[in-house]
Amino acid sequence: MTTARAHLTRDDLAPLARQALGKVPAAVTRLRGGSKKGVYRLALDNGRSAIAYVWSPEEDYWGPADADIRDPFAHASGLGLFLSAHDRLTELGVRTPRLLFADEDAEYLPSYAAVVEDVRGGNLEVLLRSDPGAARVPRATLAGNQRGRPGGTAAG
Repeated sequence: MTTARAHLTRDDLAPLARQALGKVPAAVTRLRGGSKKGVYRLALDNGRSAIAYVWSPEEDYWGPADADIRDPFAHASGLGLFLSAHDRLTELGVRTPRLLFADEDAEYLPSYAAVVEDVRGGNLEVLLRSDPGAARVPRATLAGNQRGRPGGTAAG
């Protein structure tokens, strides 16, 4: 028998939001897609919002992390890997959500967390389904950025 997992609340996320955004969110919504981390939209009372990523065992639907991250099926997740990937994509000129705050010491929650800008609109996954032809341009850009890197290919 599985039990429902408790998601974080507005009160839980208030200290992190206050540090990252300067205010407590008016509402918090847990979003889908964070199978190894919790993903929350922090809605502010002025109509703006941000996204909080939370890495904690309670938010991880994959189970315990593997010890060897060199294994291609290992549990490659966490704030450190997120920050490294964010930095690399930014260096390559790939438009990524702006990092607003990273809690590398788990000071504001009992787990590591990051807050990024909330970029609304379409995404590559939806574009691939709705208009594969239009998806060729961003795929080619991403593939081109992989050239010369270990494991990188020119094909999308």
